Amino acid sequence: MIFSHLLDRRWKKRRYSKYTDHNMPDFSVRLIKLVALLILLVFVDAAGMMFFEGQSLGDALWMGVTTITTVGYGDISPSTTGGRIVTVVCLYALGISILAHIISEFIEHRLWISAEKKYGRWRWNMNDHILIINTPTIDSDNYLRKLVQQIRATPTLSEYPVQILTDKFKEALPKELAELGVVHFSGNAENSDNLSAVNVSDATYIIVVASDHTDQHSDSLTFDVLDRIKEIGTKAMVLAEAINDDNRKRLQRAGANIVVRPIRAYPGFLVRSLVAPGTEEVLEDFFTHDNAHMHRCDISFHNQCWQDLICKFVTSGIGIPMAYVADGEVRCNPERTTVCSGDAIITLLTDDQTITDEQVMACLK
Repeated sequence: MIFSHLLDRRWKKRRYSKYTDHNMPDFSVRLIKLVALLILLVFVDAAGMMFFEGQSLGDALWMGVTTITTVGYGDISPSTTGGRIVTVVCLYALGISILAHIISEFIEHRLWISAEKKYGRWRWNMNDHILIINTPTIDSDNYLRKLVQQIRATPTLSEYPVQILTDKFKEALPKELAELGVVHFSGNAENSDNLSAVNVSDATYIIVVASDHTDQHSDSLTFDVLDRIKEIGTKAMVLAEAINDDNRKRLQRAGANIVVRPIRAYPGFLVRSLVAPGTEEVLEDFFTHDNAHMHRCDISFHNQCWQDLICKFVTSGIGIPMAYVADGEVRCNPERTTVCSGDAIITLLTDDQTITDEQVMACLK
């Protein structure tokens, strides 16, 4: 833990904002030069062994490699003064130190990569992924955890990699999100370079979350993000949250395929909308009395086949049964051949429909 903390502090002090490539600056060039120099020293030593010791090329190279890697089998060793001087200079003084430097460079490079990923500066070059843009200002960790859990629980989405573009997790992604296989890029969504960094053009699904669902100015920010995505170009199905219903068409013109109201308590609402576009309008209607609404009929019934019960309701013009209540438990959309008994039926009505208990009783008989 102490070592990890010291590493974190070390990497936080460094600045990499000007680097956008995956590699540490000049790392590959430095590594190639060091390896080339090391190989040159081995061959120079091998030439010395062949000249002073009369060794074959194979034996000379074998001795050089075992010496420089500090394995030192001892089966071949220099015996002449000239051979020993060449070995000390080429292998002991220079070769071993260069090899140690190569190892140090490689470890430092791996630490740099780890730090870049942790603090959201790594470009993952994803494709066919789910991209979540922005995070809610309130309880964002818990909301994102539930959202990703719903994604992982949905068969058609479970295998997609998930990336988040946000400026919220500059100190590291929350542990519960990282354990779900989520990665992030730290940056502002109203920046085209950041959108390119998370590969919006190659994503399969994009979710643009309204940062503050209580502030109607969030729609303007969402519009800006959608416009930038449209400018870059994408093949993705784009879902955006709209605070104000009047902005729905505007966001659709900006490139959103699906526009939904923010429902923070149920992140799965977004997932259902992605899997089955149009679902959002059906579900949103349930929360209002504008187009359709649910009605509970507190009527006891016995031994009714569910598919027959649905047919009776529909042909009688008293809605579409969606669930029934038995022993206080609501049972939604049972199998069609289920024989049901219960104390109430929940049916879907249009906004202009009203029904009475007498109508329901007559229908059931």
